[in-house]
Amino acid sequence: MKTPVSVLIVAGTAFIGVWCIARVALKITGVPAGFPPFTTLPLLSGVVGGFLGASAMYALCVRASASHPDRLFFLIAIGILALSFALPIRLSFTHSRRFAGVTPAAQMTLALLHTVIATSAVAVLTRTGASSR
Repeated sequence: MKTPVSVLIVAGTAFIGVWCIARVALKITGVPAGFPPFTTLPLLSGVVGGFLGASAMYALCVRASASHPDRLFFLIAIGILALSFALPIRLSFTHSRRFAGVTPAAQMTLALLHTVIATSAVAVLTRTGASSR
């Protein structure tokens, strides 16, 4: 299967997964029913943005490291995932009414969503990318 098709299939599956996790999180984390990060559009934009960013970074890694692009990409992806955890943590310090009611459980769930998207993107790109040709 060609890489773009594989990436689209995995991105769609990742969206379904994070959407389901968010639905459960709305029930168990104690956030208000309309908590913005758990609504469909932010989830969709997170998956699309995550996969586009990962695909672009993978392409750069292939150009930069002909011998080990998967290894380079994996290390960069870990760093970017760790940096992305700052977004859920930041919600503790915001004064925006949109994020009123954020709980530590909701923040942990948001970190889980980031991890699901990153893991899915890394798995599909390194499996179908340059090193498997």
